[in-house]
Amino acid sequence: MIKWKYKPSGYCPVQAEGWFLNYYFYFRARGVTGRIDFSRSEVEWENDIIIKQYNLYNTNEMYKAGHLNHNFCKLLIYIGCFKFLLSLLYDKAKKSL
Repeated sequence: MIKWKYKPSGYCPVQAEGWFLNYYFYFRARGVTGRIDFSRSEVEWENDIIIKQYNLYNTNEMYKAGHLNHNFCKLLIYIGCFKFLLSLLYDKAKKSL
């Protein structure tokens, strides 16, 4: 479940922040990409300690990502969180082998 600090808002960039499974995330869509970063805490993210990063949206149209619909950005964030969950489960399974 996502705990929002800020739901997707703004334009150029569209940004959002929150927590998923007690990990901090930061989403940003600007220019031609939309991406999400995951860190253990907001402080670690501010210090560029990012444990996972996913590019969730790419386009050839300059500035299109910065004007994405906020509900579409929320969907991208859920996709990023699902990818992050799968990576955590994969890492846990690898350790148990």
